[in-house]
Amino acid sequence: MQKPETHIRQAHLPTPFAYRSMAEVEERRSQTPDLPHRHDYFTVIVVERAQGAHQIDFKEYTLRENTVYFVSPEQIHHLTVTEPNPRGHVILFRPDFLQQYSFSPSQLYDMDLFFNCDESLPLELTPDEIYELLPLVRGMEDEAQSERSQKWEAVGAWLKLFLLQCKRFKSDKKVLNKTWDNRQAEIVKQFKSDVELFFRKYHKVNEYADRQHLTANHLNDVIKSETGTSAKEFIQNRLALEAKRLARYSELNAKEIAYQLGYDDIAHFSKFFKKSEGMAFSEFRENTEP
Repeated sequence: MQKPETHIRQAHLPTPFAYRSMAEVEERRSQTPDLPHRHDYFTVIVVERAQGAHQIDFKEYTLRENTVYFVSPEQIHHLTVTEPNPRGHVILFRPDFLQQYSFSPSQLYDMDLFFNCDESLPLELTPDEIYELLPLVRGMEDEAQSERSQKWEAVGAWLKLFLLQCKRFKSDKKVLNKTWDNRQAEIVKQFKSDVELFFRKYHKVNEYADRQHLTANHLNDVIKSETGTSAKEFIQNRLALEAKRLARYSELNAKEIAYQLGYDDIAHFSKFFKKSEGMAFSEFRENTEP
């Protein structure tokens, strides 16, 4: 049976990489009204100065100066700028872009910058830290707009340096709060990756534990200890997020959404959704109409 179309607007990137200033994006937006949408590419927004909000899935973040926002493919987002002449940078690249230059998609997700269903927090930087990042952004901008030979390789090098520096900034802030045990960190990383890949197929903790040759209890203890959320809650949060995305932004009915998320029984899906969100699926959809 073929899965039904979701009808969520999806933007595509005609080139492997693109750079735009925030002012340029806002100028385009004034000509074509923007609605919540998802991309098939990565988006990084570096805000030097702007006012407004950035909605990523169902969380809204106030735009702050010296802040970097990361959006993964398939996340639904909507940027609203409320002041003229924002100062910032928008970096767009396809998932396979860096792979050409020995940087795999798995390495990209391991950097802990892009989407995890329990954490999509922007990276707030000091003025000195943003000052360190800007030459890397300008390097990408300069190469992308040039006609030089091998320009994409140069862009890829600048982009890798930029992401590595963001990872360092984020890691430095984490170290101040907590030092992870290496083995437990590996278990958490693998679990998060597996959930993102298989949440539509696997709904039980033991199915993810089996992938790491662990007991369900041990996996749950590690996930709870390191993230504050049980493994079961983590899986259910990811399922609920996708259910809400489809309820809010698609024309699929409850039965079709249940099928997309691996539920053969609509009653089972309805019970799960109500327990997760505190309301029936139909009520949620009515209360969050676009």
